[in-house]
Amino acid sequence: MAESVTIDNGTERGQGLIFRDGGLCYVIMPRHVAGGQRRVTLYSAAPVVHSSATVETPFWPGMDMAIGVARGAIEKRCTTPLSALNTEIQPETGARLQLMRLRPSGEPERLDMIVTKSDYLTLDARLTDGRSELFKGTSGAFLFDAERPVGMVTEALSATEARFIRIEEIYQNVARRVARRAGYAEAQTPATARPEPNALPFEVIGATLPPAAPQFAEENLTGPGSYVFTLTRPNRIAFRAAEGKVVTLSGLRLTAEAEGPAGLPRDIQIDVSTAPDGARTRNVFSGQMPPDGVLDVAISGTRVLWVFVTIRSGWDRPEIGMDAVSFR
Repeated sequence: MAESVTIDNGTERGQGLIFRDGGLCYVIMPRHVAGGQRRVTLYSAAPVVHSSATVETPFWPGMDMAIGVARGAIEKRCTTPLSALNTEIQPETGARLQLMRLRPSGEPERLDMIVTKSDYLTLDARLTDGRSELFKGTSGAFLFDAERPVGMVTEALSATEARFIRIEEIYQNVARRVARRAGYAEAQTPATARPEPNALPFEVIGATLPPAAPQFAEENLTGPGSYVFTLTRPNRIAFRAAEGKVVTLSGLRLTAEAEGPAGLPRDIQIDVSTAPDGARTRNVFSGQMPPDGVLDVAISGTRVLWVFVTIRSGWDRPEIGMDAVSFR
């Protein structure tokens, strides 16, 4: 079944659907759920993982739909092919379907609905159990006929009735856009590492804790911007050598803004691995970041594929900010 996700644009939440095509993970959502943001954060169903997605709104102005490219931990959940959206289902008035949405906990919820109106581009459907409501944040949830998607919520007409873009319209527009993949050059290219002498290229694969807002995602650690998060438990940030090739690592440098609005990391652990899946790690550093926000760790010519940086505590507050991690 297609994987539903929760979407956070920094101020509000909605929902969407992820699919894979050409080796990339895409997310579909209503335009208004993206909230005009270039980057949003995606949360999967339980057990919850998160990733960021770069959003574009290339469709005609009246169409409440956006598409993004997702990277990070959520890509492992992204297995549904684009072709799965090309269904021949054409539900008419009276058809009985199910709405799939995620609760804030990540728990999936399926709700029975009946189609009350069916037009060329949209359809309306109403909840039938007499108890459930379309709570705020349901926009972007998908309607299903068994395991096949039928439409996406774009508007709540009442507490129990919603309007959906039909899946035929979604597929037609998404397939055309994905086919023009060259238009996604910026979204598909990961942020390059900040230039430093003898820098080794690594990419951020994911982190245990989500960012405080989409613009503060962990991907910023190897590009412009900062990664800001609330330290509710140890935060393990995974980096992998570019192109999946083992490299010789002699050190790494972590920086954070000492006088910035967020606090500094304090206790830090660094582990490495050469295993393809990152298993069988070896610890190479356990210590503290100095109060000036610069931690330079020397490692004696270690072969690595993965580097895991775990933030275990902060100096003075739970909201932590990190500017960059560079490798040499």
